[in-house]
Amino acid sequence: MSDLAAAEVTRINAASQRYFERTELRDYWLSKPFSDRGQAGWHLWRFGLLLSGLDPGPADRILDFGCGTGWTSHMLARTGAAVVGMDISTHALELARESAAAWGKSPEGAYPRFEHFAGDRIPAPDQYFDFAVVFDALHHVPNPRSVLCELHRVLSPHGRLGFAEPGIGHAGAEISAAETGHGILEQDVDLERLFLTARAAGFEDVEFFVTGIHPHTLTLSMPRVRWFLRGLSWLVPANFTRLGLLTAPIGIIRKGPYRVTSIHPRSHRALVRPAPVSVASRAACEFDLVVHVTNPTDTAWLREGWRGRGRVRVGAHLLSNEKKLLELDYGRADLPEDLPASRSARVTLHLKAPVSPGRYFVRVDMVNEGICWFEQERSGVADVGLDVTVAGRV
Repeated sequence: MSDLAAAEVTRINAASQRYFERTELRDYWLSKPFSDRGQAGWHLWRFGLLLSGLDPGPADRILDFGCGTGWTSHMLARTGAAVVGMDISTHALELARESAAAWGKSPEGAYPRFEHFAGDRIPAPDQYFDFAVVFDALHHVPNPRSVLCELHRVLSPHGRLGFAEPGIGHAGAEISAAETGHGILEQDVDLERLFLTARAAGFEDVEFFVTGIHPHTLTLSMPRVRWFLRGLSWLVPANFTRLGLLTAPIGIIRKGPYRVTSIHPRSHRALVRPAPVSVASRAACEFDLVVHVTNPTDTAWLREGWRGRGRVRVGAHLLSNEKKLLELDYGRADLPEDLPASRSARVTLHLKAPVSPGRYFVRVDMVNEGICWFEQERSGVADVGLDVTVAGRV
């Protein structure tokens, strides 16, 4: 995917601006995605797949790039995330603001915000967004390499760019010819070129969803379902899946090295093994507790999170001899490095013994800062006996 010449970029962007000045299509645009009954389900299905893959939440910031008249921005805002819709057309954004008022506020009490993209630099600070979404828009962009570089810039270190695009064959379709007549750029999105362009822009990897089959293409009667489930795989030709990838690619472009991180975790589960089963300390004195931790999940534990979330640490609580909670958050210790799946680390907790002699327990757990203690998600913990003696005695 290459950028067109500067003059051609300017011409296409101006045509996109004029396209949304057509007053006869106003009701059509305000009714999207339901304005085209034959395509509404298709658009919602693809958007739903993309949303499932991204899984944003109320703590996130999302850029909806190439939002047009904003229906995807409204849908994203229903997750509670802070959404900024952005488009080259100021007229499209006026319609987006109008429809936003009709959709109403998100569950968090906010509307999506809409901002103009002038065609070169995205008006946002570095690493501002957690997610970016480009839904049926990248194939209209005359400078995709530059835009992907900008999207990389404004995404957080572990940010993800979700895309859904028409693929091979789109540029030659009848509807594309009609749009081209209005000066709109219509081009195919080739998987290999998208991958190479994303890597050149600084992204780590591209993951393409293996989508289902459109019901207009194939359905199975119940007898055929039975045979398919019994192993007759040829009843669902693999070429249908290949064509889905080629002609309607959906996926995620990752900025960071991990598919899933503790910023947006799929699981909170840990194996915690203290090196000693019991320790001793003088009253009010400092002591160390060595712990071995293993990550058995597909969620990479980050040593450094982002905006107060996703930093995984070893934590401890102080319990009485009867295992009643005496001190929540008795101590914490950093991981030496990120811990991806199946990786282990040795961590030392630096703690201070209670002032009163006696028998105690130190409960060792993991904590995902800004999200939860792992025990709250039913992960296992480890209790270490702590014998506290009077000062001067061991």
